[in-house]
Amino acid sequence: MEHIQIAATEKSPLIDFNPETGTLLLQGRSLVEDSESFFLPLVEWIIKYCEQPCKGTVVDFKFEYFNTSCSKWLITIAKQLKVLYAKDSSTEVNWYYEDDDVLEYGEVICDLVDMPINMIEVETEDEDI
Repeated sequence: MEHIQIAATEKSPLIDFNPETGTLLLQGRSLVEDSESFFLPLVEWIIKYCEQPCKGTVVDFKFEYFNTSCSKWLITIAKQLKVLYAKDSSTEVNWYYEDDDVLEYGEVICDLVDMPINMIEVETEDEDI
């Protein structure tokens, strides 16, 4: 499997999916207009990764903001992570938030997929989440 690294832009998040270490990071702002073309390859990567995952995969969602079309893809990603969690219950999913809107959406995803997600508050806005 290939290591996916996508640099953040003003409208798209940083993506770092490392199959060798089992760390998956989505970080920043997501305002992509064509969310399907951005997120579908990530979902496909996760589906393939679930076939032979690392033990103890760690997934970090560190969003400052995301639009509605992105939010739908975050649910799709979380559903695939549920498959991963079913195979390896040591999989850890972390949802970092600075504000109540991002926290609430993380809680919605947690309820929808019925999988533990750690809600982690980022203390200051100056901190790089």
